[in-house]
Amino acid sequence: MIKKILISLVLFLLIIGGGVFYYFDSIVKSGIEVVGTRVLGTQVSVGSTLVSPLSGSGSISGLQVRNPEGFDAEYVFQMDQIEVNLNASTVMSDVVEIESVIITRPQITYERRLTTDNIRALLENIGSAGGSGEASSEESASTRRIIIREFRMLQPQLNLVAASIEAPLPLPDIVLNNIGEESNAATVAEAARQILRAINTSILNSDLPVLDMLRENVENRLQDGVQEVENAVEEVGNRLRGLFNNN
Repeated sequence: MIKKILISLVLFLLIIGGGVFYYFDSIVKSGIEVVGTRVLGTQVSVGSTLVSPLSGSGSISGLQVRNPEGFDAEYVFQMDQIEVNLNASTVMSDVVEIESVIITRPQITYERRLTTDNIRALLENIGSAGGSGEASSEESASTRRIIIREFRMLQPQLNLVAASIEAPLPLPDIVLNNIGEESNAATVAEAARQILRAINTSILNSDLPVLDMLRENVENRLQDGVQEVENAVEEVGNRLRGLFNNN
C-alpha cells in the first residue's frame, strides 16, 4: 500500500514538474517574440526554448528576425544556437537579470541600399514611437528592464547583399559586458540598440574586400545606364532626321 502511494506521489510530482517546465519555457518564448517584435518593428520568432526554472540555464533555438520593410532578403538574423543563463526568479519581475547570452555562428544578412542598410533600419525602428519601448498598460512587457552581464556573439557569419552581389564573410566575435546596471537597468529597446550598434560597428570596421567589387558593379551599372540613355537619344534623333528628310 505504501509503495503504491509513493509511486502515485512520484508520478504526481513529475506531472506537476513537467507542467512548470513547459509553462516556464512558454513564458520565455512568448516574451522574446512579443517584446522583440514590438521593439524592433519587425517579426521575431523562436523555434523552441529549453530553460530550467530552477537554475535559469538553458538554450534558445531557431530565433529569427525578419528583414525590415523595404529590403529583399527574408531574414536579417538567424540564430540556431543560443545559450542563456538567467536569474529564474526575476523572469516575472520588472527587472530581468541575465548572467550571460552566448550566440554561436549566427547568420547575419547585411543588405545595403544607396543611403541606408537593414541594420540601420532596425535602429531607426527602435528609435521610432512604435519601437521605443514606451508602452500602454496592455504593452507592459515592453517596459521591463533588463541587465545582461555578458553578451557574446561567437563566429558570426555575414552575408553581404548589395548591387545584386552576395558574398559570405566571417566577422570577428562581438563581446559586450554590463548592458544595464544594478542602479540603472536598461530597457529592452536600449539593450537592443546597444547590441545592434556593436554589430553595425563590427561590420563597418571589418576588412570587406568585396566592397570594391560592389563599388565597381555600381559604377558599371551607372555607366551602362548613361550609355543606354545616349543610345536612346541618338536613336530618336536619327528617326527625327529621317522624318524631316522624307518631307
